[in-house]
Amino acid sequence: MIKWAEPTYLWFLLILPVAVALVVVAAVLKHRRLRRQLEPRLVPGLTPDLSRGLAILRSLLLVGSLAFLLVAAARPKWGEKLQLYKGRGIDVVIALDGSKSMLAQDVKPNRLARAKTGLAALIDGLGGNAVAVTAFAGDCYVMCPLTTDIDAAKLFLDIIDPDMMPVPGTDFGRAIDVSMSLFNPKEKNHKALVMVTDGDDLGKNTSQAVQRAAEAGVRIFPVAMSTLEGAPIPQYDEQGNLKSYKKDKEGRIVMSRMNERQLILIARATQGRFLRVEGFSAERLIAELDKMRKKEIGGSTYAEYVERYQMFLIIALVFFLVGMFLSNRKRGWWPKSLFGLVLVCGLFGTAQADVPGLMRRGNSLYARGKFDQALETYQQAEVLEPDATAIHFNLGNTLYRLGKYPEAVSELELVLTDRSVKRRADAMYNMGNTVFKAGQLDAAIKAYTSALVMNSLDRQAKENLEFCLKKKEELEQQPDSSQQQNQQQPQPQQDQMDRGQAERVLQALEGKEKEEQKKARRPKSKRKVEKDW
Repeated sequence: MIKWAEPTYLWFLLILPVAVALVVVAAVLKHRRLRRQLEPRLVPGLTPDLSRGLAILRSLLLVGSLAFLLVAAARPKWGEKLQLYKGRGIDVVIALDGSKSMLAQDVKPNRLARAKTGLAALIDGLGGNAVAVTAFAGDCYVMCPLTTDIDAAKLFLDIIDPDMMPVPGTDFGRAIDVSMSLFNPKEKNHKALVMVTDGDDLGKNTSQAVQRAAEAGVRIFPVAMSTLEGAPIPQYDEQGNLKSYKKDKEGRIVMSRMNERQLILIARATQGRFLRVEGFSAERLIAELDKMRKKEIGGSTYAEYVERYQMFLIIALVFFLVGMFLSNRKRGWWPKSLFGLVLVCGLFGTAQADVPGLMRRGNSLYARGKFDQALETYQQAEVLEPDATAIHFNLGNTLYRLGKYPEAVSELELVLTDRSVKRRADAMYNMGNTVFKAGQLDAAIKAYTSALVMNSLDRQAKENLEFCLKKKEELEQQPDSSQQQNQQQPQPQQDQMDRGQAERVLQALEGKEKEEQKKARRPKSKRKVEKDW
């Protein structure tokens, strides 16, 4: 799709057909006038070198030059590229209830599916803000820490499911406490917690957690994805067919209902807003969040159409120069236009030294194993377009080949701002290779896991992840070697995935049967859960 920054200039193109017609008519009238003034048989002898075709061509070139000049003045744009900017926004943590009761169907198609659809629209509208995602049931788990990459947040939102929750039940207090840990404790504003649940709380410490949130300046926005009437909780077999409904220990069917009063009190205690499913919309919640005091947030991205007027301007200049130096004589047009043709060749020679040309040259050098020269060529392209993720991707790969691992990671991290999920997945895979070569096993596990979340069909990433997990298990079985390894590796960050989390994602991507997933994912818990919905 082409966009025009100054479309007004395009109206002047309407006069060009008239100009072309006038050029042709003027040439014909001039020839007729000459034939009337002289004997027709004498005209060829008196003007042997004149070429009517060259004269018309010269005029048409000048008209064409004007046409392309008008197009360039209208500034056509197409093709998107990401721009980084520092904006003002807030920190938003989205806590999604992943308990079994979220499969109830009083909200169609079910509570969880409806919640994901609404939250996806919400995240799309939160550009410029920092967004995090947590999932909770009987316990709460950080799926995605605070980030300005809203596409990444949506990816983690999609994988939340009751089957992946190790501790069953629903504990609001735990969800609030874990979600609060993602905020900066030194800030007293700019913090919002959107808690999407069916309102069936089985925890015992919710009031204390709400009090802590209020004291920390966290505003909670509960969203109830259920109805006051409630609905039974369906249970499915391995083929996804309904086999029964959840029953309590007395054998009665459990009816999951919204506790509206509790959700209203949570919202009021923290100066938030409570929304029911009937009145919930992404636009309404975004409007409420926009009322909050904002802070400086960096690293956000926006798509900008690329200016393409340059090529039209070059063509206009070429047409003008050729038309100016083109003679209307059959054997005398080349010497007079020589200077113009030299300028034209110079222009085309300059045009070859553009980013695509440099990228092609760098790719050729990389394929031949000349990594030092390829690095220099990519760096020249980077000077022309410093925000092009394709250039940073190639720079990262080349630095990896040269053994410059920290520099390679820095370049590949810039690729994670790309809009293409596949490009981000490839960058994350390459980052895994790089940090593994650097001896950072935990960082490699995290990178391969993230690459698989973005692209579950990446077979090589899956094999590399399995190798790293096996390597880590071997190191853990050797205390001395493990201790030495831990001393050499940097400490994992707070949001880093541990081995158990990576294995759960890997098993989910392999598509194993649900019973095998439950056995692999569910940790042994000492505390007994009486109500597991």
